[in-house]
Amino acid sequence: MFCIGFTKKCVNQQKRTCYAQSSQIRQMREIMVNQAQYCDLKDLVQKFIPESIGKEIEKATSSIYPLQNVYIRKVKILKAPKFDLGKLMEVHGDYSEDFGVKLERPTEETVAEVTEVIGA
Repeated sequence: MFCIGFTKKCVNQQKRTCYAQSSQIRQMREIMVNQAQYCDLKDLVQKFIPESIGKEIEKATSSIYPLQNVYIRKVKILKAPKFDLGKLMEVHGDYSEDFGVKLERPTEETVAEVTEVIGA
């Protein structure tokens, strides 16, 4: 996972820029690893949508130096998960072999009538 965050400007700050401290970066990495390690891919994606991981990082690092706009920017899968047919069916719902109703093919006479009407 790749994370991006910006430091807040302090009230009496003179410098234009301020960089994250190494302890903040370490804490961000620990939070991301913990979130990804103890849940499966489906639950992890559900955490990306409301940006709950970024909010948790903001809370944890605020005591060191306040951060703002912390987001998970990119996620890469380094190792493909093991294929489990049961979990795949669970994700995509119950699979039933209901293919629908069989349709009858039109006879040659009806096809000829339709082509005469169209003018082909």
